[in-house]
Amino acid sequence: MRSKNHRLIAALAVALALCGCGNLTKSPAEGLTFKAPPDWHSSPGIMGMMQFWLSPDGKQMLMLFKAPADWKSDEAFSSADMKDAHVEVQRAITLCGNRPATYTKAIATSSRTNNDANAEMILSKTADGTYMALYSYPIGTRPAPAAESAIYELCPAKT
Repeated sequence: MRSKNHRLIAALAVALALCGCGNLTKSPAEGLTFKAPPDWHSSPGIMGMMQFWLSPDGKQMLMLFKAPADWKSDEAFSSADMKDAHVEVQRAITLCGNRPATYTKAIATSSRTNNDANAEMILSKTADGTYMALYSYPIGTRPAPAAESAIYELCPAKT
């Protein structure tokens, strides 16, 4: 698992070297229908590869990654700093009318808070890599509808 994280860090370093300074704060959501809830606090995008949003109370989190490689759900949870994931549901779904994707719901420990949390994740492969959208919220609470629906919005935006 550690070597996979090192590969992701190495890939990010190469992307940084190749992309130039103008793309440092580009969001991976650009060009997608993905929209985080408007009152959530956003981190800057990182080279068009990663961004996260926190709920106003800081207890819920959305993450969006775009990786140049094919990811599996266990690798994606690890990359999202969710450890000891216990998968409850995993199923094939379709996004954007015809794009295959995988939905996974798990209980995992957040490295950020060190608390167990619900984690819902969508993995969607595209021609140039894999999108991963993850929504994490405390156990025993209801998911925020706007945050939960955001993870399904990995479709190209119509311009």
